[in-house]
Amino acid sequence: MKRFVMLLMACLTMAFSFAQSDDNEMSSPSRDTEIVRRCAFMDIEGKYYKDVVVTLKSTSPDYFITDKYKVKVTVQDEDGKKVYKKTFKNCYLYIFSSGQVQVGKPKFNQIVIGKAGDSWFGEIKEKEGVW
Repeated sequence: MKRFVMLLMACLTMAFSFAQSDDNEMSSPSRDTEIVRRCAFMDIEGKYYKDVVVTLKSTSPDYFITDKYKVKVTVQDEDGKKVYKKTFKNCYLYIFSSGQVQVGKPKFNQIVIGKAGDSWFGEIKEKEGVW
């Protein structure tokens, strides 16, 4: 099992590095958008989950109250139990034509969900970022 997890992490790292290395693809932040991805594997701060549903919901700032963007993130396991819930303040939701989803600030991604083969894989690193 340990070898499988190590192999999986190596594949995820390669997939994300290839997906992020293409600086030619640009995307503007998505506003008032909700994205749902069923991920085969998800790395949340070093804990690994499989078969999870990730819901990402971006909100536009209400300039009368605040001028900050927010992205609400909820991760549910296969039983429907919430394993992660957080609101990222002053962060943006980026959606690329390949289907890859990123949450963070320009040049600093805290959440990346990408596709390798037919499956979606994700990684959440709040403080150190996803490279």
